[in-house]
Amino acid sequence: MTSTADHGAGAAHGVADADADTVGLRFWHRTFEGVRELFAEGHGEEGGADDPLPAKTYRGLPRHPLSAPARAVGDARWSFASFRRAHPGGAPCLDRLDEPAVSVLLHCVYGMGRMEVGPHAVWPYHRLVASARCFYPVELYLWTARPAGELGAGCYHYDPAHHVLTRLREGGLPDVLLAAVGVERPAAVAPGAHDAPDALLVAAVCFRKAAFRYRDYAYRLCAQEAGMTVGNALLAAGALGLRARVHHRFDDEVLNRALGLDASEETSVAVLDLRTGPLPAPVPAAQRPAPSPPPAGAARKASPATALPAIRAAHVRTNAVDPAAWSGLLEVDRAARRTWAAGRPAVDPRAFHLPAGVRGGERQLSLATPTEPGPGEIELAATLRTRDSGGRMFLPGGDPLPVHRLASVLRHALEPVPSDHTSRVCRPLVDCHVLALRVDGLDTGLYRLHPAPAPVLARVPGPNWRGVLAMLCDRTPAVNSAKADAIVFLTVNRVEGERAFGARGYRILHQESGIVAQRISVLAAAVGRSVRITNGYHEGVVRELMGVADPAYVPVFCMAVGRRRATAQYEMPLTW
Repeated sequence: MTSTADHGAGAAHGVADADADTVGLRFWHRTFEGVRELFAEGHGEEGGADDPLPAKTYRGLPRHPLSAPARAVGDARWSFASFRRAHPGGAPCLDRLDEPAVSVLLHCVYGMGRMEVGPHAVWPYHRLVASARCFYPVELYLWTARPAGELGAGCYHYDPAHHVLTRLREGGLPDVLLAAVGVERPAAVAPGAHDAPDALLVAAVCFRKAAFRYRDYAYRLCAQEAGMTVGNALLAAGALGLRARVHHRFDDEVLNRALGLDASEETSVAVLDLRTGPLPAPVPAAQRPAPSPPPAGAARKASPATALPAIRAAHVRTNAVDPAAWSGLLEVDRAARRTWAAGRPAVDPRAFHLPAGVRGGERQLSLATPTEPGPGEIELAATLRTRDSGGRMFLPGGDPLPVHRLASVLRHALEPVPSDHTSRVCRPLVDCHVLALRVDGLDTGLYRLHPAPAPVLARVPGPNWRGVLAMLCDRTPAVNSAKADAIVFLTVNRVEGERAFGARGYRILHQESGIVAQRISVLAAAVGRSVRITNGYHEGVVRELMGVADPAYVPVFCMAVGRRRATAQYEMPLTW
C-alpha cells in the first residue's frame, strides 16, 4: 500500500486547493496518500463459497470451443518499432484473421498458464498476466468483422478457464460501435485501400471480483491489471503480424450496451482495433479529400446506444455483497464516463513527463547493445508460460543479473504505443526509474530510463536508496526487495491526467503504466527473471529518491526483478 499521511490533500494533488477538489484527484489522494485510512475502513473476506467465480460463465448461449493454441507464435518484440527497424523485412504480416489466430491471440492475452497443486495452493489458477490474489477482474470480449473459419462474425466473450468463446451477438462491426470507439478511416489512406478493423478486442473489468475483498481500492488494482492485459494484447498482436491500436476514449454507454454490461458491475476500460495486412500507402496531404460537413439537423437527439438492441445475457453469480460497500469506486467510475461527442483532441505527451533535467544524466549506459538476441530467439508463447511473480514469498537469489541482460529487459519498455492519444504513435505517458542492486557491470544506485530511439540509463546522483529499500522490506515482508537484482518504478503525472482526461485519467494512466509493466515482466522472463509487482510502498519516499519535488508525479507501479528460488510450490503448466 502507498501512504503519505504527512502531506495535505491539496499539496498531494500538486495543484491549488481550489483546483484539487475533483472526483478524480480526490480518488488519487484516497488511494495513495490516504490509503491507510482507506484500508482502516475494513475489507471483505475471501475463501468462502460466495467468492466471485474467477471466470465469468454465461448460461443458455452458444459456446464455441477454440482449437488448441499454437505452441509457437512469433518473437515477443515485433510490436516494437525499433526492433522492426533493426530487422527490416522480417516482421510477420497476417493476411487473414482465422480461427487459429483468434485462438492463440486470446490465449496469449489472458489465457490460463499454469495451476498450482498441493495443500497450500490458496490461489491455484494462474493466467498469463499477474493479478492481485489471482482474482482476475478483467474480462475479454472479441467482436469480429468477418467469419473466422467456423466462427461467425459477431460479438463473443472469452472464457479462459475452458478456452471457449460465448456468442453474445451475431453480425459484423456496426457503424455506431466504430463511431463510439473512435475508429475512423484516416484521411491519409487512399480510397479503396483496405484499412478497416478486422476485429475489436475489448477489455472490461468486473469490479465485484476484486472489490468484494479490496472495496474501493479495487479500482486501482483493476486499472493496473487492465493495462497489463492490454500490454499482452499488443505483444501478441505484434508477434502474430496484426496491427493494433489502443482506444482509451470511447463512448462508455454505447460500448457497454453493445456488450450487455451493467456498468455498476462491469464496465469497458480499453479497446484495441485489430487489422490484418500491411499498412496502406499514404496519400500526399495535398491529395487528401476535405472532410464532409455534417448534414443540417444532424445534432444528436438521442444516445446512439439506442441503435443497438439491449441484451441482458445471464451469467453465473455466486457473490451477493451490496455494491454500496465500494461506493467510492463506483463514484469515480461514473465520473470517468464520457461520450466524446465534442471530439477527441490530441494529447501532448510531453506535458506528462518529468523534465529532462530532473536529477540525472551525468553518467549514462546505452541500452542499444549489439548483444540483443535476434528475431525468433524470444518466442512469445514460451516466454509467457515462464513469466511469474516469484511465488507467494518472493525471495530472490542466485547470481547477479548481467548488465546486458538488464539492457534486454529495459530497452523496449518505453517504446511508442499506437493509441488515440495522437494521430501517430507516442511513447507511453509514463516515466521509468530503475534502482540497480545486483547487476553485474553496473554500479549500485538509481537510474532514469530515457526512451528510444537511443535508450539509455542515466545515473541519478546522490539519493539515499538504502532508506527506500528498508521501506520496501518493511511494507512488503512477502518480498525480499534487498535481494532483488533491481527495483523498477513507473511514475505518472496525475494532474496532467486530470486536465487531459478528467476522472478518466486515473484509469488511463494506470493502464498506460500497465502496458510498460507487462513489457518488462515478459522480457524479464526471457532472461530467467521473475517480476513481482507490489503496491506496498510509500510514494513520498519514492518521489524523494527520484529527486522530484512536485507531488503531481506519483509512482503507480513498483516491481522487484530477481531470480526465483526453488520452493515447495508446485505449479503445473497447462498445455494442450
